[in-house]
Amino acid sequence: MREFYGLSERHERVLSLVTEEYIETAAPVGSRTVAKRFRPPLSPATIRNVMADLEDLGLLAQPHTSAGRVPTEEGFRYYVEHLMEPEPLPEKTRHLIETSLPEEPSGGWGELLRSVTHILSGLSGFPVIVTAPKLEFEKLVKLDFVPLSRGVVLAVAVSASGLVIHRLFQAPEDLSGEELERLARILNERLPGLTLEELRRLLSLELENERELLEEIFRTLSQGEGEPVVEGLNRLLDLPEFQDLSRLREILRAFEEKRLLVQLIDRCLAARTPQVLIGHPEARCPFRQCGAVVASYTWREVPVGGLAVIGPMRMAYARLVPLVEFAARELSRRLDKLSS
Repeated sequence: MREFYGLSERHERVLSLVTEEYIETAAPVGSRTVAKRFRPPLSPATIRNVMADLEDLGLLAQPHTSAGRVPTEEGFRYYVEHLMEPEPLPEKTRHLIETSLPEEPSGGWGELLRSVTHILSGLSGFPVIVTAPKLEFEKLVKLDFVPLSRGVVLAVAVSASGLVIHRLFQAPEDLSGEELERLARILNERLPGLTLEELRRLLSLELENERELLEEIFRTLSQGEGEPVVEGLNRLLDLPEFQDLSRLREILRAFEEKRLLVQLIDRCLAARTPQVLIGHPEARCPFRQCGAVVASYTWREVPVGGLAVIGPMRMAYARLVPLVEFAARELSRRLDKLSS
């Protein structure tokens, strides 16, 4: 992108100043405001010419003919990818996160997720969503099977940290209740202290005749996740970008449904560093004018879930990226300790 736009150092500096001022004020930025901060000094007329160039390139826009400029989606993206310098996380903030997240929560990982969303929303000033760890990485304590109808069985799995998953799976129509009870008994005898994946590997050799059914059970359960935790939706009410009621309702519905948010986070789980998402390629997506900072958290160095700060495109990414990264790291550390 940088090579495509071919911006000079002066153009990059003006774009950076306009973006940072707009993030701070939510108001279009004029040439005089930029000129006051530009070093070495440039005249407002020269700044205006540079801003006009950036507008021609699609990096800035002018909402009204008499107004200053604001960054476009591409302008924000260029700023984040090439110009932004993440701010050091204050020691006070680090200490707050470290002391507020419980080391040994009595409520298991659920309490951890609720704590991190509450802390992160308070520190960021925006809504936060955290997806629950996938069951396949949890140690299990109990499995039960409940036949519901011919060929349909309800599996109930309970993890060591308190997660309970209910999932329907297809079973042979001639499978009897007694056979299900026998299978549950065999599984539970070997279950304590094992993850779903470890149990699958162990039993794939032992129960040759039930291998196909076991694979269906394990596949179904490993797809199941707990409900994502969301905090801070009320913070949207104070932002100028969400004063339009129809726009606000659209965003709140998307947060309530959670599907799009989970998809957004899942796209970033493989990344080892926080990802900044700006806008959305689909014009009808509720988050098309939003921004997000997403980081994965891990269990034994394997990404199992993610957390995201979501707000308007006009967010202080330089401050939020190190904040989200540190919160994800502390959450990962406590999950490792919880499951050790």
